[in-house]
Amino acid sequence: MNTDWKTCALINLSALRDNINTIRRLTPKSKLIAVVKANAYGHDMEIIVQDLKTQVDGFAVATIEEGLFLRKIDSKSPLLILSGLCLPSQLRQCASSRLEPVIHSFHQVKWIDDYSGKPIDIWLKCNTGMNRLGMDHYEFGQAFRTLERSPHIASIRLISHFAIAEDWKNDFTNEQIQKFIQITTGFERERSLANSAGIMCWPDSHFEWVRPGIMLYGISPLDQNNTGCGLRPVMKLQARVISFQRLKQGDTIGYGRTYTAPKSMKIANLGIGYGDGFFRMMHDSAYVVIHKQKAPIVGRISMDSMTVDVSNIENVQTGDWAVLWGEWPSVNEVATWAGTNTYEIVCKLSTRVPRKIEYDA
Repeated sequence: MNTDWKTCALINLSALRDNINTIRRLTPKSKLIAVVKANAYGHDMEIIVQDLKTQVDGFAVATIEEGLFLRKIDSKSPLLILSGLCLPSQLRQCASSRLEPVIHSFHQVKWIDDYSGKPIDIWLKCNTGMNRLGMDHYEFGQAFRTLERSPHIASIRLISHFAIAEDWKNDFTNEQIQKFIQITTGFERERSLANSAGIMCWPDSHFEWVRPGIMLYGISPLDQNNTGCGLRPVMKLQARVISFQRLKQGDTIGYGRTYTAPKSMKIANLGIGYGDGFFRMMHDSAYVVIHKQKAPIVGRISMDSMTVDVSNIENVQTGDWAVLWGEWPSVNEVATWAGTNTYEIVCKLSTRVPRKIEYDA
């Protein structure tokens, strides 16, 4: 394998398959839609879809454009378009590429009335409390009855989305489950409600289809501790040591001179920065791992590089790898340091960071 790069995101397909097995164990009666929007949450859609297309029952992406790209990788699997249709002309794209759009607004029903092409499969969305996309109880029923009679519709499935399922103590999720049941009762169609947190915490939400996203990639939507569910991180982000500096007490580091050396220090410069998708602002407790030891991040992170303290780590050399996230530190830890969530951490990883496949030894 060619290893002549200064940054790399290793994508462990053994971990991905283990996560699929975990989801199957948690949802034994449900079909599984793998959510691979936003370049498979930064993990590389092509790598993930190629590996999963024989292991899952379908895929979901956010947009028609993502769907058309995925169809170049997988021409057969059911493919759900979560944001639905922006324009009536997209109905023909859905038909020709076998995309299954979410119909979430009544004006989209009218577009289907005026459509005259090949019948399409759709997912009809009701609003159960997210208050973003989806129809209320009355519009949903009206839309269902209209679409059920339409010659332009091949099949209808029913869908909604959780607002706060990651908070397993919050009863609002149970209210959403009950509202979903109430709205869809009498419409004998397959249903989908559970996202990753729903899969992990709310078994009553599993229904016929579940839609794992972040947990596919081994990242818990709940907290910093993945144990108890068996998830394994799929991505390990690493960067090489490209140079060193010896500082004496009182020297400053980097743009803005924001860090002053409290003593003599050995500083390693890593070939990764916010231009690669690592976050510019990090908490003072942030670190990377080199030679299985913590190397604190010091100084301001630049576009193409960052500096870490390796004073207490022996035998660090140029070309050595530093781990920015993976098993340790976890993406959850990095998200805490950056003041954001895990979704943003992985989704913002730049395409200039190569993704490389690996398997367990």
